[in-house]
This record gives sequence, C-alpha cells and structure tokens, in this order.
Amino acid sequence: MNYTTKKLHFGASYYPEHWDEARWPKDLQLMKEAGFTAVRMGEFAWSTFEPVEGEFHFDWLDRAIDLLAENGIATVVGTPTAGPPAWLTQKYPKTLAVNENGRTYEHGQRCHYCVNSPEYHERTRSLVENMAEHFGSNPNVIGWQFDNEFNTVCYCDTCRAAFQNHLRDKFGSLDALNEQWTTRYWSQTYSGWEQIPIPKSGHNPGLMLAFQQFITQSYRQFQKLQLDILRKYIPTHIWTTHNFMGWFPTFDHYELSADLDMASWDWYVGTGHHNHLVSGATHAVTRGSERRNF
Repeated sequence: MNYTTKKLHFGASYYPEHWDEARWPKDLQLMKEAGFTAVRMGEFAWSTFEPVEGEFHFDWLDRAIDLLAENGIATVVGTPTAGPPAWLTQKYPKTLAVNENGRTYEHGQRCHYCVNSPEYHERTRSLVENMAEHFGSNPNVIGWQFDNEFNTVCYCDTCRAAFQNHLRDKFGSLDALNEQWTTRYWSQTYSGWEQIPIPKSGHNPGLMLAFQQFITQSYRQFQKLQLDILRKYIPTHIWTTHNFMGWFPTFDHYELSADLDMASWDWYVGTGHHNHLVSGATHAVTRGSERRNF
C-alpha cells in the first residue's frame, strides 16, 4: 500500500507484546472497523526486543507489522529507551536517575534513566543500531519516534559534573560566570567549578536558566545519538519525531525539535470532556516548534 499518499492518519498506540498472538486478528478486526490507518508500536518493548544483553528478538514485531499491512494499516516504530529492562538497570546501576532529594529511581517506572549516563548511551546505541538495521528498510514503517515524553531531570554526580563542564564551556571563566549571575548577592560567588550545584528551586535565576539549557542540550544529544544511527538505515522520505507534552516547561522544545522532521505531542483528554481552547492552544504551541504541521 502506498502510505505516502495519505494526508492524515488515524490510529493509536498498539502493544502486541502485551497479548497472546492469537488475540492479534481480533485486534486488527476492531482497528479496521474503527477506520485505523496507522499504529505506533515498540516504544516500551525493550525487554521484549532484548531480553538478555546483546540478544535481540524482532520476529514478533515483524509479524505484527506484516499483519497490520495486510489490513491496510501502517506502522510507526518507537525506540523503547524510556523503559530500560531490569537486566540493564541491575548490571549498570548508574544508568538510573537520581531525584532532587538524592534518591535513586527504582526499576519499574518509566523515563527513570540518567540521560547523561555513558553506559546508558552505549546500550542505547546497541539497541537502536540493531532496530534500525532490522526495520529501517521495511516499506510498511512510515516513521520513527524517539523515546517517549522526555521529562526526567537527573541530579546524580554524573549530571552535576557534566553541568559544570557545560558551564565552563559556556562562560570560559568563573569571573565571567560570577559577573553575569551577580553572585555577590547572598555571597554566592564561586571560586571553583566544582562548587556549582545543580539547582533545585528558589535558586539564582542565572543558575536555574543555565541548568534548563543544560537539560535541553542533554536530551538533544541523547536524541541525536539515536537519530544519527537511524538515518544510516532509513529512506529519506521516512519521518522522525518525538512525542512532547504540550506546555511542559523543563526544556526548550524549539531546540529539541530542530533535528526532527516534525514535532508531535500526546493529546490526552483524560476526563472525557474536551476543552477546545486548551487543545487549540497546545496544537499551536507544538506546530510552532518547527513552524510546520505536527
């Protein structure tokens, strides 16, 4: 089927790994009756793709993609880096993020990884390389989504050291940083880069802004790590995206959208009562991330 002729797709997230494969035909029947033309799959399936380090299983998703295609439904593949498997967080505990109170995240959540962890970057490279090589040329895959709803802010020692290096590169000298941040106020003047903390709340506004810029850079680098791998394997007409969260304030959406083909957002209508003003405004914000449709 020529999916590129469609102007608007209608569908939902689909998680075939959650169900017995005998259930899939019934799911497809319901999708066809609902008028689906596309689904997103794989974005939380790391433990199914790679149940043991270095051992990849993609055949189940191959079968799901083929079955969907037979029914005229295209696939968007998500890289599952928002949900690392238990073997990974156990073997590489420093891949887990640390919250602002100094507590390490526990396995079993989502987006609980440290975005600056070298070990997490390495495992991500391996996973995405194998996924891209396997699914990149599949004509029934129309697009790729990286991760899922970037949101976690990590306060671990790795991130603090990376933040301090970021500031050293940005300002060049402590004198310049102290001058721009007016650190004489409340005796905040720094005489060593290692003295600069990761801000929580109510801190020097210059420090807080710089940290948000650092978070943006961290996620952009993590996203580009995946994008650069994927682009080696997919045709130029296959699009890339990330699913943002509307007005989420922790990073610069313009910066994170810059390397993508389009920005997306997760439009939750959780109460069942649609507020057209909020939805319209958020649509406009997301569209503005790249000045094009989302």
